[in-house]
Order: sequence, then C-alpha cells, then structure tokens
Amino acid sequence: MKFHRFVSRALAGLAVASFVTGASLTAASAAEPAAIIVIVNSEQLFAQSKVGQSVRTQIQALAKKLQAESKKADDDLKAEAKKLGEQRALLSEADFAKKVQAFEKKQQDLQQKMQKKSQEIQIGSNKARGEIEAAIRPIFADVMKAHGANILLDQSVVLAGGVDLDVTAEVLKALDAKITSVTVTPGSGK
Repeated sequence: MKFHRFVSRALAGLAVASFVTGASLTAASAAEPAAIIVIVNSEQLFAQSKVGQSVRTQIQALAKKLQAESKKADDDLKAEAKKLGEQRALLSEADFAKKVQAFEKKQQDLQQKMQKKSQEIQIGSNKARGEIEAAIRPIFADVMKAHGANILLDQSVVLAGGVDLDVTAEVLKALDAKITSVTVTPGSGK
C-alpha cells in the first residue's frame, strides 16, 4: 500500500514538473528564433576547391622531395656503414669504437633533421589551411545570410539527413571565385 502511494505521488510530481517544464520551454521557444540550419562538407571543400588542390599538390611535391633527400642520405649512410665494417679489422678496438660512435651520432642527427623537415612541411600545410579558412569565413557568413540561416554545421557532425540543407556546392563555387592558390612554405613553429 505504501509503495502505491509513493508511486502515485511520484507520478503526480512528474506530471506537475513536466507541465511546468513544458510551459517554460514554450515561453523560451517564443523568445528565441527558430534554428535555421545549413550544412557544409569542409573536407569536400578542401579536396575539390582549386586552392585545396593547389595546396595538396604542393605538399605532395615537398613530401616527394623530402623522401628523395632521405633516401639519398640513407644510401650514403649504408655506404659509410659498409666502409666502416671493412675497416674493422684494420683499426684498433678504441679507434673502431670512436668511428662507430661518430657514425651513430651522424645517423641520429640525420633522423632528427628529417623529422624537423617533415614537421616544417606540416607547419607550412597548417598555415596554408589557415589562410584558406580565413578566406572561407566571410563566404560562410554570406551563404548563411542568403539562406536566412543562423547555424552552420559541418557534415562530419551530422548523423543523418540534411541533404536538402547542404550548401557545399555554393560555398565551393564562391571559394573558387575568391582564391585559387596559396603558397605552402615550410616553416618553423616559431
């Protein structure tokens, strides 16, 4: 019996709470404008825009150049290691140990140099992407205004639907008209 009274009171409390919450939500909804949403696929913008393709081509060229430089340095190190191996019988134990230590230091320095160059390419890529994002922000604002939208979502956060709300093609066209290339300059993090 006590349990039934507890359930009855709890249900009554929930009914009152939902009525009050519903009334306050209705009042809040009346005060705020309805959300008008448009969706854009930012990855598609970077992949298909002229400026995005330009940046990607430059990054690929820089990466290919770095890879060739790394391969040449690696080949040089292999030749040096082979030469060092041939000298082992001719050198004293102490002299050989010094040469091995110098070789290992050279190898570590080269690895650090290649990592630094790779990071510099990434920094240059990030700077170029930042320039593109700066150019695209006003386009987003214009497109939102044209559609009367007050919210712009990236396609990556939309779980389902929104096909009729997609403005990617419109933004892509405006971006291509505004900017076609950005120079990717490898740089330090300073």
